Formats: sequence, C-alpha cells, structure tokens
Amino acid sequence: MPVGRGVGPSVIGRLVRDHSLRLAAGLAITVAIPVAIMFYFQFRSLSDLGRASAVVLRQLSQETADAVTKDLQDALRTPRTDVILKIFQYQTEPLDLPFIENTFNHGLDTEPFVDAFYVWSEATTEHRNDLLSFDRDTRRFATNPAETALLLGQFRAMAPAQRAIAVFEAPLNGRATYFLAQLRFTFPSRDRMTSFVALRVDAERLRTTFIPQVVAKRLAKVEGPTGFPPLEVTVLDSDQRVIVPAGAPAPTRFVDERTFPLVFYEADLTQLIAPTSMTVETWRVRTGYHDQTIPEIVAARARPQRMMMAILAGIMALGVFFVARALARELRVAEMKSSFVSSVSHDLKTPLALIQLFAETLELGRLKNTDRAQEYYRIINSEARKLTRLINNLLDFSKIEAGLRSYKKQPVDLTELTRGVLESLQSQFQHNQFTVTARLGGEVPVLIDSEAAVQALENLISNAMKYSPEHREITVEVDRAGGYGVVRVTDRGIGVAPRLQSKIFRKFYRVQTDAGSGPQGTGLGLAIVDHVMRGHAGFVRVESEPGRGSTFTLHFPLYAGEIHGDETHSGDRGRTPDVARSA
Repeated sequence: MPVGRGVGPSVIGRLVRDHSLRLAAGLAITVAIPVAIMFYFQFRSLSDLGRASAVVLRQLSQETADAVTKDLQDALRTPRTDVILKIFQYQTEPLDLPFIENTFNHGLDTEPFVDAFYVWSEATTEHRNDLLSFDRDTRRFATNPAETALLLGQFRAMAPAQRAIAVFEAPLNGRATYFLAQLRFTFPSRDRMTSFVALRVDAERLRTTFIPQVVAKRLAKVEGPTGFPPLEVTVLDSDQRVIVPAGAPAPTRFVDERTFPLVFYEADLTQLIAPTSMTVETWRVRTGYHDQTIPEIVAARARPQRMMMAILAGIMALGVFFVARALARELRVAEMKSSFVSSVSHDLKTPLALIQLFAETLELGRLKNTDRAQEYYRIINSEARKLTRLINNLLDFSKIEAGLRSYKKQPVDLTELTRGVLESLQSQFQHNQFTVTARLGGEVPVLIDSEAAVQALENLISNAMKYSPEHREITVEVDRAGGYGVVRVTDRGIGVAPRLQSKIFRKFYRVQTDAGSGPQGTGLGLAIVDHVMRGHAGFVRVESEPGRGSTFTLHFPLYAGEIHGDETHSGDRGRTPDVARSA
C-alpha cells in the first residue's frame, strides 16, 4: 500500500534522533564491551584448563598402565628369583633339606599364588630319586606318586635340550596348573639332569585372587584429579575374558593398553627355556575412564561451567537490557513531560488569544452585522469549551496520578448522553468544517458517572477532529454488544499503526507522523479515557489502519437495575494505564 512506503527509513531515522534510545544504547555498549572481554578471557582460561586436564588424565592413564603391567610381571617372576634361584646346585646335590625347608617356607609366606614347591635329586643319599613336594597346607616334605610321575616324566623329556628352565601346563586334580622348574645338569658336560627345584601355581587362584590383589594394591596408590571420573584398570586374559574387575564387561573404549606374557621368568631368558608345546598366554592391561574418551571427559567437565557462564552472560545481558530500557523509558517520559508543558502552554495560549481577540472586537463594537456577532459568540464558546476540557483533563490526570479519582455512578441512558455531547460540540464541528453522522438507536441503560463518561467521549471526538486534517468526516454510533453499551467514534484520519496501538493509551504519548511531528496535544486524553473505562468495569478498544482512519469503541456494562454503591475508584494509585484492548 502507498502508506507503507518509507516506513523503514523513517523508523530508523526516529530511532537515531531519539536521545533516550541513543543514551540507552551507549550505556549498553559501555557495559557490554568490558563484560564481553571478561567472558572472552574466561572462556580462554576454560580452554587452557581443559588442555591441561587432558594432559593430566592422559599421563595418569599411561603411568598407571605401565605401573600395573610392571607390578604383575615382577610379581609373577618373584618366586623363581627369590626362592628357586636361592637354592644352589650344591644344596640339592646332596639335599640340604633344612635349608631347603626354610627357603620353601619363606616362599609360601611371601608368594600367595604358589601352591607348592618341589625338589628332586639323584645325586644324594637320602631321598634319592624321590620327588619331594612342600605344599601350603602341610608345610612339610612329602611324596605323591601322581605328581612324581607327572613332573619327572615332563622334565626328563625336556632335559635333552640342556636348557636351564622348563615350564609346562597340565591338569592336576581336575584344575589347570602351571609348573616351572630350574633344571641342574652334570658339570661341565650337561649330558644328564641331576636335580631340579620347581613350583606349582593354581591357574584359577592366580586369576581370581592374586592378580586382582596386585592390581588393587597399585590402584590404592593412584590419586586422580578431583572432579573427574576415577581411573579404571581392566585386566584381560588371552581369551579376552575380564579378570579384573571380576564379572565386568570388557571396555569398548579405553585410553591405554599394555600387554604382558603370563610367564614366571624374565622375558630376556626365553632362550634358556626348554622347548615345550605350551603356548605362552598374552594378557592385556587397559586403563580408561568408564568408557569415555579424554576429550569427552574434558568437554563434560567444562560444559556446566560454560553453561553457567552462558546463563550468567544472559542474566547480565538481560540486566543491562532492562536497565537501559528503564533508563530510556524514564528519559522518554522526561522528554514527554517537557513536551507536555510546551503543548499545554500552546493549548492554553491559542484559545485564550482567540477569546481575547473576538471579545475585544465585540467590546469595541466594530461589528456592523449581527450575524457576525453570533459567529464570534460561537467561536468564543467553542474555545472556552476547549479550555474547560483541557483544564478538566489536567485536573483529572492529577487525581489519577494521586489515586484519588472517584466515580459516582447513576443509571443513565447512553444514547441521550451521547446526543447531548454531540449537541454541545456542534459549534466546534461547524467551525472546523466537520461532517458528523450520528447513528443513535433506542435506549441503552448503563450505570456510569455521567461527567466522566462525557469527558471520555469528548476526548475521543476531539482526537478524531485533531487527527483528521483532510477527510473531515466523523461517525458516532450507540449500540449494544455482548452485555455492554457501546459508543463508537469513527474517523477517516491518519490512523494508528498496529505496533503503536498499545502505546497510545500511555500518559504523554502522542502519535508522530512520518515527517517526525504530529498534531499538538497534551498526550493525556486517551490515558484518561482508558482510566475512566476501567473505573466503570469496562474497556476501550481501538481498530485502526494507517491512512484509513480509526474506530475507538467505549464499552460500558449495561445497567441491570441494581446499584451496589454510588462511588467507586479505579484502584490505580499513582499510575496511568500503559495498555488498553485493541483489535
């Protein structure tokens, strides 16, 4: 539509010229810049902290994986180095049983996963070719035909290889068992095995008791950073079954993994082991943080802080916005008050000047035609009514601001009241060349304060004349609608944009044209109209379109024949209405 052209630039122009908005924007920018800088460095510090945390978590995982692996390897080879290697060949050929017994006892006390030790010798007088076992339960030497046949058969089969270490796995009493022996040969030819010292390990007890104890001992020394998930250590056997922690599923995501062979000797002694069909099991140690990657942990750790900072930034932004908005509003109200004083001065000065001019003309008798005198009387009366309406508005506004405006309600015919208002304004219609169409129906009884209702209606009609500079046509209708007696005032003036329809009922507010100015006025008329209507338990509604005019409708509750009180207050102390109903 033609009325829509140039609205964007004009709105921007008004915003640029609005001193209150400029000051509020300046305040917002002044506060926003240092706050933005502060939050920028705060986010930078969070990123730096996240990188440092990632390094700490990664280092903790690596060091723990290395330490657990080393602890397990050391613990597995300890029985061989601390027990078997301490029994020299000259102590088995011949057998030095007291020394061997003390050594075996010490080994069983310090190595909980060893079930028994063995010693055999053919180069001795006592117990020659007897396999002596020393188990954890009896703590004394004994012979067992089944064990003798198993061990002697295996080790004698390995002896031709002339290797110092022999290992094999075999079931014993229905349980998987590992055996390791230190073989001794004739010196220097090494053509015959003369003795050996061996140990026995229960495979199931190694898995369920010993290895979990070694891992738990190491984890007791691990202290992770506060606020992060605890470091978890998982040990898996060669078949990918979880040994530690018992019954837990294998982790699908981990940080570090180490492998170690399940052997009871040092890895660099492999070339000294007699050939065997036994496959060396490779076990795994995995460290992680409950199936989470380190970047995920760091991000989850920083997420609440970032969210809190975002919320804080939002709160601060809202605070700045509301402070700037309140400041802009107060400055705008101050400007409106200043404009209000100027408008009141103008509105008082113009009618007084006209009254004085025509009164002096009549007083000096300069008129020769009595018809002209009647016209002057009408002008003086019209301007006097303007002054009266202006003064009444000012007085009523003062009462409204103080919360002292009261309404004395009586049954009134809204049709007759409207007819009386139109008749009283007839001289103004003629003087301003307005065509007024009245559509007054039958009797419409309402319970109202006649004086306040007349004031509200006069303000609407006055606004219709003020904002209709070209199409000087006004229609006034009285009707019933939805339990209300309604009065509609329709003009063909400049109209009100939809975005402004909730603002025109604010105190001191006046509609501005695209040129940046508008008709003179105090900006109190519609504020008083809305206050009057709410004081009567009614409301005012506006329907308008720029360039096509406006329709203001007053809704008074219909009179039902009962009066509950002859005086009411609007209940708005120290406040003029900010909004009214609009279509």
